[in-house]
Amino acid sequence: MSPRFAVTPNELVLPVQAILRSAGQLILAAEKGGFAIEKKSDKNYVTEIDLAVQKQIVDQLEKLTPDYAIMAEEEDLDDPVRDRPVWILDPVDGTTNLMRHNQHSAISLALADGDELVLGFVYNPFLDELFTAVRGQGVRLNEREVRTSAVTHLKDSLVSFGTNPYQRQAAHETFARVERVFLASLEVRRSGVAALDLAYVACGRYDGFFEERLQPWDFAAGLLMVQEAGGSVCNWQGLPVDVHHPDSLFATNGKIQDELFSLVCKD
Repeated sequence: MSPRFAVTPNELVLPVQAILRSAGQLILAAEKGGFAIEKKSDKNYVTEIDLAVQKQIVDQLEKLTPDYAIMAEEEDLDDPVRDRPVWILDPVDGTTNLMRHNQHSAISLALADGDELVLGFVYNPFLDELFTAVRGQGVRLNEREVRTSAVTHLKDSLVSFGTNPYQRQAAHETFARVERVFLASLEVRRSGVAALDLAYVACGRYDGFFEERLQPWDFAAGLLMVQEAGGSVCNWQGLPVDVHHPDSLFATNGKIQDELFSLVCKD
């Protein structure tokens, strides 16, 4: 444990889980009652619930860990830092799903110490599924320990992917990769929620996931989960993922890593 931690990561697990479950109630209430939507840029939206969830979580994290930095999607509350622990938050991953009442969205929260992720949480309030990863201690889905799948061949694999929706000029290359994977695998899926896609790799629902460009708040928690559940994660160059900056992401159960990587990252 880094001496920079005022409390151990294990001591944070229960209070942070409570913070996320409470914030999840805001999402459930808003989904039923309606909410305002604001367009940030082309194909990119933020809802008042994104902002409300972020404010509630940030306020509670600041009380719980006042000396830690916070990097969050809807407001640059702190620049990326390495000289103290930093929370990495996406208040609602899957805003488009939420806007359309698709009930497949999640809160994603990770804690980094320098370049090392030490805690990861992904909470889907619609299913009341809370994934929790602690470095060196595995992954739990609610109270049950989970692992990546035992699938060893791509032909038997269910693979999820993201489409880099804010850079649609790359769509042709993206879907060419997806086509190669589709033809070689059992099936492919696109959910629009990278945090849940990674959590699903960690618990064996998916065997792999890839997306060309993601923000740290999209992938930080899920990245740790895949690693702690026995899987493998790298970027599209086969290098460690930068947890403080946007990066490509490639994650598998570890058993189909080479076979899938050769298709996704093929020129």
